[in-house]
Amino acid sequence: MDKNTITGLLLIGAILLGFTYFNQPSLEEVEQQQKEQVLASTRDSSSNFQEVKVKPIKPKSLKEDNTFLASVPENIKVDSILLNKYIDSVENFNKSVEAVAQQKDLEGKFGIFYPAGEGTEEYTTIENKKLIVTFSNKGGRIANVKLKKYQSYEDYMGSEDSIPLQLFEEKTSNQSLLLMNKGTQIDTKDFIFKSELKKGDAAQVLTYVAPTADPNKYLQYTYSIKNDGYDVDFQINYVNLQTDLNLNETVMNWQLYGLSTEKLTSDQRRMSCVMFRYYDEKRDYIREMTDDEIELEANTNWIAFKHKFFTTALILDGQNISKGTLAQKQLENDKYSIAYNSNLNLPAKSIIDLKFFFGPNNNKLLSSYNNGMDDIIDHGWGIFGVVNKWMIRPIFNMLKTTGFNYGLIILLVTLIVKIIILPLTYKNYKSSAKMRVLKPEIEEINEKMKDADAMARQQATSKLYSQTGVSPMAGCVPMLIQMPILLAVFRFFPSSLDLRHAKFLWAEDLSSYESVMQLGFEIPFYGSHISLFAILMAISTFLYTKMNSGNMATPSQPGMPNMNFIMYMMPFMMLFFFNSYSSGLSYYYLCGNMMNIGIMWAIKEFMIDEDKIKAQLAENKKKPKKKSKFKQKMDDMVKQQQEAAKKK
Repeated sequence: MDKNTITGLLLIGAILLGFTYFNQPSLEEVEQQQKEQVLASTRDSSSNFQEVKVKPIKPKSLKEDNTFLASVPENIKVDSILLNKYIDSVENFNKSVEAVAQQKDLEGKFGIFYPAGEGTEEYTTIENKKLIVTFSNKGGRIANVKLKKYQSYEDYMGSEDSIPLQLFEEKTSNQSLLLMNKGTQIDTKDFIFKSELKKGDAAQVLTYVAPTADPNKYLQYTYSIKNDGYDVDFQINYVNLQTDLNLNETVMNWQLYGLSTEKLTSDQRRMSCVMFRYYDEKRDYIREMTDDEIELEANTNWIAFKHKFFTTALILDGQNISKGTLAQKQLENDKYSIAYNSNLNLPAKSIIDLKFFFGPNNNKLLSSYNNGMDDIIDHGWGIFGVVNKWMIRPIFNMLKTTGFNYGLIILLVTLIVKIIILPLTYKNYKSSAKMRVLKPEIEEINEKMKDADAMARQQATSKLYSQTGVSPMAGCVPMLIQMPILLAVFRFFPSSLDLRHAKFLWAEDLSSYESVMQLGFEIPFYGSHISLFAILMAISTFLYTKMNSGNMATPSQPGMPNMNFIMYMMPFMMLFFFNSYSSGLSYYYLCGNMMNIGIMWAIKEFMIDEDKIKAQLAENKKKPKKKSKFKQKMDDMVKQQQEAAKKK
């Protein structure tokens, strides 16, 4: 070949090589061609052909699934790299389909907060000197609370270790928000919040965040616990969610079952209820031992789930919360006292600051909040509460500083109260002595005028009282004044936190009943045990009644009830009532009765001479008496009635 021919062939070869190089298929195209060849070979195979089916995604990878690999015929030569890549593409496709479906489900349940619908529940526990608070990131809520300085009665009696008292438990409590997102109500109780705990010198701060698809929008809870205290600050922050949520319809649901922490659950139930307070008003409550629901009617200061000696409260200061419902239900279960429930319409604000209180019903502690929470301690209504607040409690607190045993403190309280009311006791006894001196003359009048009408006998008796200067009502006034004191302690001692687990003599807990014998069977209205303090109190009441009835003039009138029978029935009835009541209260009444018997004996022996009283009354008869206008009007009315009766 000549030179020109060779040159032409070389040029043609270079062009072909260049075309081949620049037009060769990519790696992906090669893999696709190989895959098509594999599939084509399976279609052309003979009777041993088996169709290769790709299974949906499973927890175990298809690449590790021997069942799948075994299903591929041996006569099919498959490139392992190509097959794995093919399987990966199928798995990724299945995952993406499932992810889309799952996201739609989460959006249907959680709305804009669907990213918070997945995750693992985790707990965070924060302690200070008073509390152990456990939080759950599921719902971002307080799961349970324990008080370090107190124990339940069961733990107090059954363990030498100091086991903290638990107020409520996770499974029977709830704390969540009901949010309105595009017309759909969302409950935060199933949100999985992201958490962050920061510990400072003065407080520990736990932050929970419920995310949305937009990282700039989220719901944030912030809990702050000081190193010494019974409260937990709680802040709700809707970060950039004002356009996504209808904050006017946000509701906070807070509910729990009160755990039984005392010796007798029925006794704890009797003193447990929902309490609340409107601003500038006294605290109100749902009556104990009832199932009821109420609607809030005004701006509310706080709501409290009151147990016998402890309280779980939500303080709403400054939040203008005036709508919502509060409810309670009695639980017939020895483990729980009552079920508490509240649904509060929260204000439409981006940031809401609240405070939880978990602590004892201690007057000094509750008063420190300056919002009327000290009224959670129910010392009785009206005059009874006043007596407890300004008389019984100051005396008790003063004696408590001595460090004496609480049995001795109750004895001293009784003694001081008796000394304070001694002038009234003396006046009452003196009036009774005067009536006792006149008793023979009154009986003589009734005998002489037994055939006369009752009005005539009453008029003759009134004339005798007027002549001697004796008022049958004089002894009633001192007794009426003493009654508030007698009944006030009925509320004070059973609700006194200081008497809880206080031992005295055979009593292991002065705040509850004491038992010297278990009967092994139930007596209706009495119980299955015997309380010795209740028996001694009933006996002393009987003795005092018997002694006092001998000092009282109780002239019987036709149609009048037998007062002696009623008075002697009272000790027997009290025996049944007090058998399951506070042993501290029974002990107080026992001390009071014994002191009354001693005071009555001392007054009779050393302070009152009935012979002198009789002589004084005889002297009064000789003195002319000037009738009061009221007495004159009464006599005129009696004469007019008598004249009208004669005319008929």
